[in-house]
Amino acid sequence: MKKILFCLLSALVLCGCATTQVKSIEPARVSDAKAVVFAENYGYYLFGCLPIICGDPEEMNDCSLTLFEDTVKVENNAKMMEREAKNIGAKEIADVKHRTNWTGSFSLWIIWKQVMSSNATLK
Repeated sequence: MKKILFCLLSALVLCGCATTQVKSIEPARVSDAKAVVFAENYGYYLFGCLPIICGDPEEMNDCSLTLFEDTVKVENNAKMMEREAKNIGAKEIADVKHRTNWTGSFSLWIIWKQVMSSNATLK
């Protein structure tokens, strides 16, 4: 019981986070692209299925979190990338790729961490 409590408290300290990052690319590399956008959201889950703490995609880039709500989804990463595309004036999002990574061995498979990473080219 003490181990479970310790793991839960550790997860609270290591809060979830949702971030986006836009990088300009050289025109010579991709002729019709303006930039590449990266979006990432992660959260902690009890036994890999019950969300404890996840990043808040509405408050991206601000280490904000949601409690007991699963926000680590492809749809949320797509919305974050769309917001960044509007900010730089891109008209199209192309070559979208999503990747999910689960890890749980750090807590003896009681607390799992899910990381959803997405990237796309903005045109």
